[in-house]
Amino acid sequence: MSPRLAPGDALTATGVVAVVHGTRPGRVPAVLDTLVAAGVRCLEITLNAPGAPDALRAARDRLPAGVELGAGTVRTAAEASAAVAAGASFLGAADTREEVAAVAREHGIAYYPGALTPTEVARAWDLGATAVKVFPARVFGPRYLRDLRAPFRDVLLLPAGGIGPDDAAGYIAAGALAVGAGGSLLGDALDGGSLVELADRAGRLLAAVAAAR
Repeated sequence: MSPRLAPGDALTATGVVAVVHGTRPGRVPAVLDTLVAAGVRCLEITLNAPGAPDALRAARDRLPAGVELGAGTVRTAAEASAAVAAGASFLGAADTREEVAAVAREHGIAYYPGALTPTEVARAWDLGATAVKVFPARVFGPRYLRDLRAPFRDVLLLPAGGIGPDDAAGYIAAGALAVGAGGSLLGDALDGGSLVELADRAGRLLAAVAAAR
């Protein structure tokens, strides 16, 4: 089995990683600032957009200490290396790639690969995943996560995909380490939507997770 790093303190303390898609780089700083001010301490910027590594680097330079900032949708070793160079403290993805796991291991940072089936979960864990991102979680919901926990008691599961303030508690109650929240949390904030409403959603999400623990 590959060496495994423990989840970061910010993730374990809050139980939330906010997934920010890098498709609107000009709006990303305001969205990140709003999330941090609301109490989110673990943030992920996806790499599936032009300029995403630059957005990641800029965010790393300006976010306060204690905030974990990682890269998401990392699918190749080259992307993984670029994310590390930009300051990512963890790598996440919707799938599992051995070459990405190798880069994370080389640089001593956490890796949150995606998986859905039991076989995929087992492979991701055997490659040294810090926690396995069950994606897309909304396809089967919290009951499926609870079923996965039965044979995989030693595996840390991080469901993501379609999870928002109103349903996060069910995943935590089912045994999730934390939840990943993207579109259901961000809403239209990246497209110029209300940051006040974003802060409200973030606060409700954090409160729901805390109450379910």
